[in-house]
Amino acid sequence: MRPIVWQERETYDFQSMTDPANPHVFMNDEYIYGVRARVNAGFGLWQLAYGSTAALDATSYAAARQAMMGFKADGGRVLGIKPTTLVVPPSLEDAALHLLNTETNDGGGSNPYKGTAELIVTPYAA
Repeated sequence: MRPIVWQERETYDFQSMTDPANPHVFMNDEYIYGVRARVNAGFGLWQLAYGSTAALDATSYAAARQAMMGFKADGGRVLGIKPTTLVVPPSLEDAALHLLNTETNDGGGSNPYKGTAELIVTPYAA
């Protein structure tokens, strides 16, 4: 289960209007291409996502992980969430790669967050 759900109700179907007998093609000397599909995106369980406007560094990353792992159900039961994906806009790709892939942190010590999440860079998060 993911925090954002993508549904394909009808798969992608490439369509074209290239028949010279088609009135539009004949009158306008124009060929039209398109894709027909029925898709939708929506939110899944809110507990599986965490948004932050803080700078992407070890401190804010640790705070986000701690907050997610501390999520509780209505009755106070711990949900047991373990963050596995970091989604960032292109402007934060360098900081995210540094945070998730380097052996050492900026202070020279070991980086405890190396390999803790899969990175997804998307312009839709900007």
